[in-house]
Amino acid sequence: MLYIAFAKNRPHTGAGSDMQAKSRKWWNEGARPAGMKTVAFFGAVGSATHSVIVFEAANHEDIRTMINYWSELDFDVHPAVDLAAVFRKQGMHVG
Repeated sequence: MLYIAFAKNRPHTGAGSDMQAKSRKWWNEGARPAGMKTVAFFGAVGSATHSVIVFEAANHEDIRTMINYWSELDFDVHPAVDLAAVFRKQGMHVG
């Protein structure tokens, strides 16, 4: 199923974690659940705006794993619909 997540750094009250090492473990070394596929990941440069992650998840447990792993982030996760695909089916030339 397709999901959209809005993510933002939590305010830290002490020494922060090594996000680069943690990211490498998640993306390269198998910490990410096998049932999760990242479709898109966007952030606004120079802004306090939330990052946006579009992903597919095999089940809710994979989403729980993501949220627990990235404890430095606040997540707001919602089921998503690919509206461009819907519009294309209606004959729209969405580019």
